[in-house]
Parts: sequence; structure tokens; C-alpha cells
Amino acid sequence: DSDGGSLEHLRGLHLHREGQRSRRDSPCFQTMLPVFLVVVIVVMTVLILMASAYILVYFQAEEDRNTAWMPKVAVVLGLTLASLVVLLPPLDVANRSSGGELDVSLLYQVMFVSIAILVVVVIPFLIFYYEAEEPENARGQLCRAMVYEAVTLASAATVLVLMWIFLGRAQIPVTHYVYEDQFLDATAPTPAAGCGLGSGCVAGKSNFYEIGVTPVVYIMALSSFVGWFFLALFGGIGMAALPLDLMLAYKSRPQSISLQDYAKQRVMLHERAQRLRSIGQALGLDAAHERNRKARVAYNKYKQAVYFLEQDWAKVRIAYKQRGGNPLRYIAMAILGFVCLVISLIWVAHLILYVLVQPPITPFLNDFFIALDSVFPLFGTLSYGAFAFYLLFCVLKGCLKFGLRCFCMTIHPMQIGNTMMNSMLFNVWMLLLTAVAIVQFSSSAFSTYARLTAVDMLFGVQVENLIFLRYFYIYDVFEWTILGLSILATVYLAFRPMERRALELQLEDELELEELRT
Repeated sequence: DSDGGSLEHLRGLHLHREGQRSRRDSPCFQTMLPVFLVVVIVVMTVLILMASAYILVYFQAEEDRNTAWMPKVAVVLGLTLASLVVLLPPLDVANRSSGGELDVSLLYQVMFVSIAILVVVVIPFLIFYYEAEEPENARGQLCRAMVYEAVTLASAATVLVLMWIFLGRAQIPVTHYVYEDQFLDATAPTPAAGCGLGSGCVAGKSNFYEIGVTPVVYIMALSSFVGWFFLALFGGIGMAALPLDLMLAYKSRPQSISLQDYAKQRVMLHERAQRLRSIGQALGLDAAHERNRKARVAYNKYKQAVYFLEQDWAKVRIAYKQRGGNPLRYIAMAILGFVCLVISLIWVAHLILYVLVQPPITPFLNDFFIALDSVFPLFGTLSYGAFAFYLLFCVLKGCLKFGLRCFCMTIHPMQIGNTMMNSMLFNVWMLLLTAVAIVQFSSSAFSTYARLTAVDMLFGVQVENLIFLRYFYIYDVFEWTILGLSILATVYLAFRPMERRALELQLEDELELEELRT
């Protein structure tokens, strides 16, 4: 008897099974649903592939429009894989309801290994190659990228092999029960705890059953473990920042201005641009690769200043040339911000009521998904996927918000028609790692709904019980971090909703730049 799952979990699972039994018993249903799932997989893959290509075209900068074809292929493939792997658990649940005709476990392993190859080999090499661009020395550019990639691959492979050799075993908790009576009463009911008074059963003894995991499963575990740090940090911040920024976009929407105001704004923005140009010249062409901490901070502040300059120029153009723009767009942003606020609050409530408090107070979203499935088998799975997919957007927003306020990392904003390929590759790389962690997080957060699925076996039984890694999951370290950061970010953003703009008449910034010039 594994110690995972409470009586409340089993009650939810029992209700789910009862609700689905009448439909599954139909031979027509058992034949048609696997075929329907295959059709859904094919259709969703094609649609996501097309959407990924559209996102690339929609966000790419004009300078990259007819160049950098290999990075573009990697971006489309990465976005497709990140989306598909997040939507794979809902498919897993639907497959369980149909009797488990599809080998979803194999799909997980193929997709996770593909993601690992993209994250460790393909995307880092393309980032190194793209950022080391030397028009006069293409061969040197290639050699430099290959050296950096060789170091990255060797480091990742060494960590993986050593951890798998020494820590690649799962300690599955089990409880042993011993009956002293020679014969048991077959008609007596078996209590949920496994023993009953007067039944001749000695109290259960907890122990661990140790099994080895395959290298593929350990690749999945290590990828998810790394992705958890992005999900916990940026996802927690994004849960608060995403709804707030959408509402602020409506509040600070462009208003129609006259020609005189437009000319005045252009002059002011031109002065800012000239000042930033001189700062960029002082920093030098290799500022992005500086190892000195002060130089990196100065460069990140410069990037933030350029980002806000571009945002302000775009707002001024909309205010004059489009007379403030389409008001329906900003109304939609406000409505979307309210919807995101509701989803964030639901996630926080679910974390408290079901994940962090043990035993859970209520299954909450698990019961909601089960109720939707009782209406139509795919309603619950689609809602499951929507809540999981929302976390990807939170991670993107949280990463940008963190970079704009803490200058320890370079920002990589996704700007419509103005996103350079290295920024796009970085965001795809981060989304791929986060998507793996989201799969594990969803399987844990919705464990009642996702019970007896392939993801439950891979993560709930093997990955979450691995030596060393298991302590992060036993004590819910990442879940507490998400909850804590989301609350702290909400309080902080309530008092400081707008970013402090660097390099704009700040004495300390002037002193830092003067030091860099000398």
C-alpha cells in the first residue's frame, strides 16, 4: 500500500470512474475514442505547428526576416514541443478513460528526450553562433560556437551520468501489514487503512522499496528539476505581474494628441535616443559578453532604457497616427487581465487547499475537472490543459518583470515585429525547460484527476521518489516558493506597479558610466 493519496483522493477517483463506466462499457465508445484521440493528436500537432510559425513571423525583427533560417526552425520546433508536452497530460487522462489503448508513456519519453536535445545541444549552439556573428570571419564564428557548445554538452553529460550512476534509484514508500491469524475471514470488509481491530493484523510498518530508473527517466527527472527553478521563480512573479500589466495597459492606453504635442514628444524622444546612443558607444560592442559585474549591470540597465524608449515611441505613434488606436483592443486587455487575475487566484487557492495542506481540505479543481468530464469527456481535459498552459505565460511575464527590475540578467522581451533571434531562442529555451516542470507540477496538483495515468506512474512513482531529488518534492519546496513569491510579488507590485527607469537622469548611473568610459 503506497502512502500517496488520501481518502478524499480515492473518493474523487471513485466518482470519476462511476461517471465514466456506463460510457466505457459501450463497444462503440471503446472503438471510437482511441481513433478520436489519434485524430485529436494529429489535428492539434498541425494547428500548434502553424501557430508556432505564425508567432515567429509575427514577432521576428525586420533584420532577421530573410536570414537565420536554422534558428527559425529551432524556434518553431521548440514552441511546438513546449505546447504539445503541456497538453500531453490531458491526452493522458482521456486515454485512461478510454482504457489506455495508446502508449502515452512512450510519447512522454520521446518528447522529453527531444526537449533535452533541443535544450542542451541545438538551441545553445544556435545562440552561441548567432551572438558571435562575425561577417568577416564566418569560420571563426562557427569554431567559437562549437567550442562553447562542446563545453556545455560535456558539462551536462557529466552531471547526468554521475547523478544517474550514484543517485539513479527511486525509494518508493510502502507499508507492510502482517496477519497473525492463519486464516482470514473472506466475508469481512477490509478497512481503508489496511487493518482492522480484532482481525489479527499487526500495525503497518513503513519501509522503502528501492528500484533503479532508466537513463531516459532520469533525463526526464533532471530536466524537470532544472525547469522547476524557472517555474518557481518566474511563475510565482508572473502570477501577480501578468494580470496587473494587462490592466495597466488599459489604464495607460495612448490618448489622441495634436500635431504640436506629437512634435514635442518626438524631440524629447530624439534627445533620449541620442543620449542612449552615446552610452552604447561608451559601453562598446562587447558589452554583452563582459565578465565584470559592474559592466554587466550597466549593460542591462542600457537594455532596459532602450526597451522603454521603444515602448514610448510606439505609444506616441499610436497616439498621433492612429488617434489612440482601437479602443476595443485595450478593453480586451482589461477583460483579459481580470480573467488572468481570477485564474491566478484559483491557482493560489488550489495550492493552499489541495497541494500544501495535508491531508487536503478539498480536491477543488480536481472535482471541477471531473464534473466537466461527466458532461463531455474532453471538457475536463481541455480545462486541465488551459490551467497548465496559463503557467507558461506567467513564466514569460515573470522573467521579463524580473529582468526589468533586477539588473542581474539581460532582458529578452518578445516585441511584435522587433524581436531579435537570440531573444526568441532564449525564451523558447526557457519555455521548453519550464514545460517539463509544468507537466510534473500539474500531475501533482491534479493527482486525483490524473490518477492511474502514465504521467502519474512516471513522475508520481519514479521521479518524485528519486534519491536526493525526493526531498524537494516531499517538503513541497517549489510549491511553497511559487506561493510565497506570488504573494510577495503581489504586495510589492501593489506599491510599485511601474518600473524604475534606469539611465534617465540618475546620478549613480552617470557615475557608473563615467567609470566605464575611463
